[in-house]
Formats: sequence, structure tokens, C-alpha cells
Amino acid sequence: MSKHLVTGSSGYVGSFIVRKLVELGESVICLDLLPPHQKINGDVTNVLGSVLDKELVDSLTEKCDYVHHNAALVPLTKSGKEFRSVNVEGTACLLASSIQNNVKHFCHMSSSAVFGLPKELPLLNSSSRTPCEIYGQSKKDAEDLVLAYIASNPNFSCSIIRPRTILGTERMGIFELLFRWISLGKDIFVIGKSDLPFQFAHIDDIVNASVFSCLKLKKGVYNVGTLEFNSLSEDLSSLIKFAGTKSRIIHLPEKITITGLSLLDNLKLSPFAPWHYLTYHKPFYFDSSYVYKDLDYEPKGSNIKILEQAYKYYIDNKINPNIDSNSPHRSSLKSGIIDFLASMISFFQ
Repeated sequence: MSKHLVTGSSGYVGSFIVRKLVELGESVICLDLLPPHQKINGDVTNVLGSVLDKELVDSLTEKCDYVHHNAALVPLTKSGKEFRSVNVEGTACLLASSIQNNVKHFCHMSSSAVFGLPKELPLLNSSSRTPCEIYGQSKKDAEDLVLAYIASNPNFSCSIIRPRTILGTERMGIFELLFRWISLGKDIFVIGKSDLPFQFAHIDDIVNASVFSCLKLKKGVYNVGTLEFNSLSEDLSSLIKFAGTKSRIIHLPEKITITGLSLLDNLKLSPFAPWHYLTYHKPFYFDSSYVYKDLDYEPKGSNIKILEQAYKYYIDNKINPNIDSNSPHRSSLKSGIIDFLASMISFFQ
């Protein structure tokens, strides 16, 4: 039995990684500022603490064979300067400690936000990383630290996982708003035509990339997404058909909508962050086929199958959508102003 350190273990991705490791019979140390949202039966030790606490981190990495580094502030937190503190400095702390204590493999969970608005598609490992907002910049800077450590420590086994927008059971956040509107038969909105390819990623595929890159000691950068996807408009239309409601897709003018959402964001009246309203209507997809071949596992399904699975989970659990109010990706959004504006727009359609 190997021992794994999972940082950000109470978050959406981290908690699924913990479950997978326990399922495989592995021993896990969980590190997070928050307690786990549910008890996991197995060889699991929960430690409350920060990835910025060097002494604590050192005491944990010296006990571990593998490190799954997921602790990060995500766009929904709108954390400003704190993005760099946690996402970059926390990564530096974990990296230095992992090398010092000779962990077998370090897996860093990054983000597709490092690419900003893609200049070429599909995105490859060689594609230019040009973030378009503060969160993406913090994740790129963290990646650069990891890449620099790899270059200066050629014997250091390390992988970087870049997920596309993650979907799966328990996924709420911005998707809770989408699912709620569809379930009520309300109109949903996209910016512009949203008629070009847009890729999601299944939570299980992200988890498997982290777990198997560690256990198989696979070095490299893995851009993880579904292999079957259409445009955002097409996949949302399919979801509405699956839901069987009278929702319509309303296409909002791009420039006016982005300006309005930016203003609401600056006034702290909108739950959406720049990463959402600057990119979610743009074509964005990886060539991910090499991931599943190299790490030897089967991807979970198409965009629409993942959307249907996540929507069904929402419907089955919508009596209590706040599965974990401490996790941005597991809780519903405070969307009062957005709900109001959406109702007004639909009224005049």
C-alpha cells in the first residue's frame, strides 16, 4: 500500500481523488483548510492546514510516496491578489518539500485558463499560454514553477493536469444556475452565437489522470477533455431536449453582454468571474486522445452524456442543492441580480 498526500482534499476535484485512491486500497493524507464534506471510509487521515505552512507541509510529504496538488483558489472565489498567494506560493512550497523529501511523483492540477483565449485549435502542449485574467495568470505562474523544477531536477517525476471545464455528479456552481433554469423551463442564455466547438471534461477522467500519472510514474503534461463534443449551443439544445422542458436558448450580443457582466462583476453584483464571461462563448478544445492512450484508461463519454449525468444528479438532489456550502463548485450561486435580469430579457423576447 502506498501513501498519498492530497491537497485541496475537501474541494470538488480533491475529494473525488481521495475516493478513487481509497477505492484502489491506497492510504491517503488529506490536507485542506476546511474539513471534508463527508466521511470517507478507508485509510484516510484528515489534516486541517494550509499549503503555505512549510513546517506542516514538510511533515506530511516526508510520510508520502505521492503528492496530488489540487489546493487552489478558483475563479468563483474572486480572490484578487490572493490568487497568487495560494496558487503560486502554495505550489512552490509543495514542490520544494516534495523534492526535499524524495516523493516518488508529484501531480500538479492546473487549468485550461492558462491558455486564455486560444490562438490555435486544437490546443496542444506546445500551444502558446497567454492568460486573459488574473486567475489564469496565477495558474500559468504555478505551472512555470513546476516546469522549472522539472528542468532543474531531471530525476524528479512529475505530471501536470490541465482540465477543460469539469462536469460530473455533485457539480453545482455555475451549472446549478443553468440546471435550475432548465428544470423550471426558463430561458437560458449564451453570449453571441456560441456555434463553434466547446469541450468539457468528466470529473472521473480528471481523477484518473491524477491517480494513474502518479501510480504509473508518468511524466508529462496532460490536457484532459472529452473526445466527443459539439458547440455550446448544440450541446445545450440537446440537454434541454433531454430535460423535456420548454427552455429556449437566447443569444445575447457579445460586446454589450461582456461589458454589462464586467460592470456587474466590478460592482460585486454578479457571481460570474472574468474567466467565465470572457471565454465561455469562445471555441475551446484540446486534443486529448493521447492522454487516454498514455495513461491507459477509457474516457467517460461525450459532452452531452456528461451534461445529462450532471443534470440528472441535480434533479435527484435539488431539494438540497447546497451539498457543501464551503466548496464553490458544490454550492449554488447567489444569483439574485442575474435571475432578475434573465427574467426581464425573456419577457421582452
